[in-house]
Amino acid sequence: YGIPVLVHSDHCAKKLLPWFDGMLEADTEYFKQHGEPLFSSHMLDLSEEPHDENVGICAEYLKKMAPMKIILEIEIGITGGVEDGVDNSGVAKDKLYSTPEDTELVWKTLS
Repeated sequence: YGIPVLVHSDHCAKKLLPWFDGMLEADTEYFKQHGEPLFSSHMLDLSEEPHDENVGICAEYLKKMAPMKIILEIEIGITGGVEDGVDNSGVAKDKLYSTPEDTELVWKTLS
C-alpha cells in the first residue's frame, strides 16, 4: 500500500534467545531477497543477567543486526515491581536506575 510499517519484537529474555535467533535468521533471509529485514527492531531484556553478560550478549546481537539496519533496544537496568514473571519489588530503589557507569559500559561495548 506504499505506507511505512514498523514491526518490533519486545522483551526477549535469555531463555528465549533460540526464538530470537530464529527471528534473526528470518530477517537475514528476507534481507537477502528484498534488501530489508522483516522486523524494524528487536528488544533484548537480559536484565535478569549480570550487567556485563547482558551488555556482552547484546553487543553480539547488534553486530548481526547492524548490517540490516535493525534497531536493537536493550534493558540495561532492572525493572521495579513484577514484569515478565520477574519480581523485583524488594529491590532497593537506588538499584532501579541505570548509573553513569552502566551507561558508559554500554556505550564502550556497543560502539
